[in-house]
Amino acid sequence: MHQRLYSIFIVSILTLSFFCISCGEEPTQPVKDSYRILRVERQDFTLNRNFFVKLESKHNIAIRPLVSGRLTKICVKEGARVKKGQPLFIIDQTPYIAAVDAAKAQLSTARAALSTAQLNLEGKEKLYAQKMVGEFDLRRARHAKEEAAAQVEAAQAELAAARANLGYTTIYSPVDGVIDMINFRVGDLIDPLGEKEITIINKNDDLYAYTCFSEEMLSELMHDFGCSTYDELLSKLPPVTFYSSWGSKMNQEGRIDAISGNVDPSVGATYGRASFSDPKEMFRTGNNGYIVLPYVMHQVIVIPQEAAVDTNNKYLVYKVVNGKAVATEVSVLHYNDGQNFVVTGGLEPGDSIIAEGAGFVTDGIEVTEKKDKKGGKQL
Repeated sequence: MHQRLYSIFIVSILTLSFFCISCGEEPTQPVKDSYRILRVERQDFTLNRNFFVKLESKHNIAIRPLVSGRLTKICVKEGARVKKGQPLFIIDQTPYIAAVDAAKAQLSTARAALSTAQLNLEGKEKLYAQKMVGEFDLRRARHAKEEAAAQVEAAQAELAAARANLGYTTIYSPVDGVIDMINFRVGDLIDPLGEKEITIINKNDDLYAYTCFSEEMLSELMHDFGCSTYDELLSKLPPVTFYSSWGSKMNQEGRIDAISGNVDPSVGATYGRASFSDPKEMFRTGNNGYIVLPYVMHQVIVIPQEAAVDTNNKYLVYKVVNGKAVATEVSVLHYNDGQNFVVTGGLEPGDSIIAEGAGFVTDGIEVTEKKDKKGGKQL
């Protein structure tokens, strides 16, 4: 009984102490949300347009045979660097050597026939001068010589063709470059009309970067650079930079130097090409990546994308007016660099806006500016 009364007494004392402490506290003040505030100003801004591209060597040469036959020798290794004029492959020469020998024999026969016809003509001319043969016999002798001479020319052409075909049995590199994988092995039958090339030689010091331009994009470029023709646009476009899909940058800048005159209906776009010089051959045919085309805009208002909220294709920012967030609709350029918007309407220089987390802001809330942490950057 005494223990129960003691417990009740202790609980009462603790409860009374709690109420006394609570009564002594001042009312809690509402906490204002803090944000990074941006005071907008006009500035020069470089808007980068990115275009996905695929690289192709300017010297991307398919090696095919000019004559058919069995492949008897492969003179290079796959992936090897070769020089112009270096032997690459040898096709069985036996039938082509025989063809050369036969053409030589045919030429000898034709020359002998020509000599006979020449002697016959000389004899007829002497007899005709002595009026021992008629004009018909003389003409026939002349025609025989002409025919024999034609046979010699035909035999000479046949020999030249046979020698050329024999020469084609050795396939030489047409340029300096790097050998691709080889599609045939010794003993395989290769043919000029075959579906596959023997291999490909790439010389990667000069590269083309192929891309697609939508009609809308071409229209934007024509407007931005003040052009009326594609030739004028090509002359005004600034140098471009190539970045590979793994992030490597090509050391030298290139230029967009070709735009197709047709729209490919399968993709609904026009093909374009940028040319690059890559002396160290750090990139190769087939590499994917993108090119960056810069466009310098003068005295424009630029805001970070995290300062805007997309609501049904309309963009809202929150101005800070008298310490409160005020929702404001702005218009922006259709194209952007993925990080910023170029504002074309709705803001004026000197306006202050919430520069981050706009999607979490409520219209009318009180806000304070987030300050830099000492010794650190603004959060």
